[in-house]
Amino acid sequence: MAMNNLGSYYENGSGVKLDKKKAERLYRAAADRGEAFAQFNLAELLDSEEKFEEAFRYYALSADQGYTPGEFNLGCCYKDGEGTEVDPGKARYWFERAAAKGDEDAIRALARA
Repeated sequence: MAMNNLGSYYENGSGVKLDKKKAERLYRAAADRGEAFAQFNLAELLDSEEKFEEAFRYYALSADQGYTPGEFNLGCCYKDGEGTEVDPGKARYWFERAAAKGDEDAIRALARA
């Protein structure tokens, strides 16, 4: 968790010099140790750099651990075909998992489906 938090500081330039590469290294180290929040943060960073396939992989890792934002974003990947093939059934599945935990974005996504 400490590596993830430090990565967040570097990603946002909060109390340290902004350094997205250092943030990515820290997120990746924590993510590869199984930290769901770091997997999600790494996926978000990769997504912002349009590295969709790798972002998809890390969203899936966080979602598989039950991390709600990861579930929602994985649903978005399936809905939009970013990093994977479009699959409305899988999108709905991941939106339903996140919505069951009260994720408002997932609830709205299901309402639009």
